[in-house]
Amino acid sequence: MKTKMPPRNIFIGIWILLVFILFTMFGIAQFSSGRAGTAVILGLAVTQMLLVIAFFMRLRESTRMVRISAGAGFLWLFFLFVLALSDYLTRQWH
Repeated sequence: MKTKMPPRNIFIGIWILLVFILFTMFGIAQFSSGRAGTAVILGLAVTQMLLVIAFFMRLRESTRMVRISAGAGFLWLFFLFVLALSDYLTRQWH
């Protein structure tokens, strides 16, 4: 089965966007912006993740089963992060 590859310009554009987001995150991290800066950086990291998944891993053109498997993997990762964070936040620090 042969799949049609998107033009190279799309990949170059997405790569430039990823690098721009990376430097934006670096710039925000250099300033002491508190919780708001952390939230913005996490949002930009999720944006980077979605761009990589959609374009470089070609999840947009994948079959439904591959999409469901990827979604299940990220759901499992989310559960692991929530459980680890709940353990960390409920410990009694002396």
